[in-house]
Amino acid sequence: MSSNGIQVCPVCRVSVTATGLVIFSAGKPGTRARLYERVCQYTQRPGCINQDAELVGDVTRADGFVRGEDIQLPQTTNPLGTIR
Repeated sequence: MSSNGIQVCPVCRVSVTATGLVIFSAGKPGTRARLYERVCQYTQRPGCINQDAELVGDVTRADGFVRGEDIQLPQTTNPLGTIR
């Protein structure tokens, strides 16, 4: 961490402030959770500064990566009379 409290990830080169705000190369700043959903979960390279689940936190609607609910499909009967 630098003297101003900013970490730079050696893998993806994003900056993370002391308060956890992530500065991306393009687009608005976000959270560690957003960074994890966009990049870190796919790279899995040594040196990534965003692998600690406690620091990453939970993804919120503001992060733009809300997981959907399972879709409940209606049960139908096919012509042979079995339920599928």
